[in-house]
Amino acid sequence: MREVNRVLPTLRDVANAAEVSVGTASKVLSGVPGVSEARAQRVWDAARQLGYRRNGIAADLRRGRPSSIGFVLPDLTNQFFVDIARALENHALEHGYQLIMAHADEDPAREMERIRFVMSRQVAGMIIIPCRGYEHAIKEARECNVPLVMADRVDETFPANTVTTDSHGASLDGTAHLVALGHRRIAFLVNTLDLVNSRERADGYIDAMRRAGLDSFVQVVECGMTAAEIHASTLDVLSAAVRPTALFAAGNVTTLGALRAVRDANLRLPEDISLLSFDDAPWMSVLRPYLSSIRQPVEAIGHAIWQLMLKLLNGERGEPAHLTFKAELLVRESTARLPDEVPALQRGQAAITR
Repeated sequence: MREVNRVLPTLRDVANAAEVSVGTASKVLSGVPGVSEARAQRVWDAARQLGYRRNGIAADLRRGRPSSIGFVLPDLTNQFFVDIARALENHALEHGYQLIMAHADEDPAREMERIRFVMSRQVAGMIIIPCRGYEHAIKEARECNVPLVMADRVDETFPANTVTTDSHGASLDGTAHLVALGHRRIAFLVNTLDLVNSRERADGYIDAMRRAGLDSFVQVVECGMTAAEIHASTLDVLSAAVRPTALFAAGNVTTLGALRAVRDANLRLPEDISLLSFDDAPWMSVLRPYLSSIRQPVEAIGHAIWQLMLKLLNGERGEPAHLTFKAELLVRESTARLPDEVPALQRGQAAITR
């Protein structure tokens, strides 16, 4: 049996069914105020009954102004990225824009495909938290003449507007907190040193250890990008003949993998080992023991990203702006003073594992 092509309903069909003008129907479906509640309800009812779907791209072309902002992020399991997405969407809606979000799954090839997909939606601007590097993203944005703001995994060397956290300073403070509690064997767990902010966090840890005269105890462990990889790497660290007395996890995905490894090694927080997380999440202050963490100022970062985007949308071009925000150390229950009865764990040689 030959399939009959379905004729899609038009805006005029909706207007006729609702007994309003085409202009009134367009206003209602575009979210423009000024139409009575009764008429607006008739339009929405007619649209649902007819199965009408507004073509946003076509509407933008008729209006001569795109109304969408693209946002490509690396990982939807990372609470920090989800919080940034929520903040950005709130700002976009407040200014009459829609956020089109795509997720790269920490895969540079998929990231490139997602950037191109979002660009094809005729977006007014692009916001990107990169997987690795920046050249391809900037090249695509420039070829399409689309305003670009990059965030988080960035620094002042990027030839684009950037917003990030002072990762080095926050990591320095976090490590100093553990040292002040008497810990010397502190393992720093990082996903990869290929990322700008991960390197800065590792450098902050190393600098703090050196300032404390603990050069020989420096232990940077590259764990991988997934919770499973991090879990396996952390178990290896905890099964060493002389294990660390404290773990500093360089991100909340790293924290999840490390926390599972601590449990599987039958260790208790903080009696047997302390754990500090770079990045905070709601569950960290719900499950006991509450996790000590470094909280990035999500709302401030989201607002700064949006303000830079608005300037670009308004035609304000110039040298790239690089904004950096200070993070906050939150001391909770998972970090504690080193017990007096474990002096043997104070000894050991340096180990940089990669």
